[in-house]
Amino acid sequence: MPRRLLLVLAVLLAALAGLWVVTRPEPPSDEALIRALVADAAAAAEAGQASAAVAGLSERFQGGGLDRSGAKRLVAGLVLRRQWVAVKVAGARVAVEGDAATAQVDAVLASGGAGKALADLLPAEATAHRFDCRLAREAEGWRIVTAEWRPIPLGEALAGEGGGAPPPR
Repeated sequence: MPRRLLLVLAVLLAALAGLWVVTRPEPPSDEALIRALVADAAAAAEAGQASAAVAGLSERFQGGGLDRSGAKRLVAGLVLRRQWVAVKVAGARVAVEGDAATAQVDAVLASGGAGKALADLLPAEATAHRFDCRLAREAEGWRIVTAEWRPIPLGEALAGEGGGAPPPR
């Protein structure tokens, strides 16, 4: 090949490589990945998919006296009894430090009112829970290692952002 053609090809390849570097999307932040993990779990629970709802739990998971398989059985039982028709994340606070993170998540579980906005759910139609989670970066990505949960007033959950308290450490 003539030298001039090789030079043109080299410049063209360098320009394309530079364009790719400039235009490629930034990878999501760890916080965004954790928020997506929580949102995916809520969507799976709402869809009645117990296995998918607990996919974000570590094999080492412990919480509420349950291990990972116990949590899956709990979700499956609630799904079978139609305990909810909607599961919505009302707010979440996430703090990441290296390969560890904490998340405080407020979720609203509605037994009625399908299609209603969270603020329109009556206390008779919904319950709210706060989940205090510890996460770890594992080979598969972020996973919930421990979680504790408790009921909270619906209005507190609707205030969003995990109630304003810092996530547990």
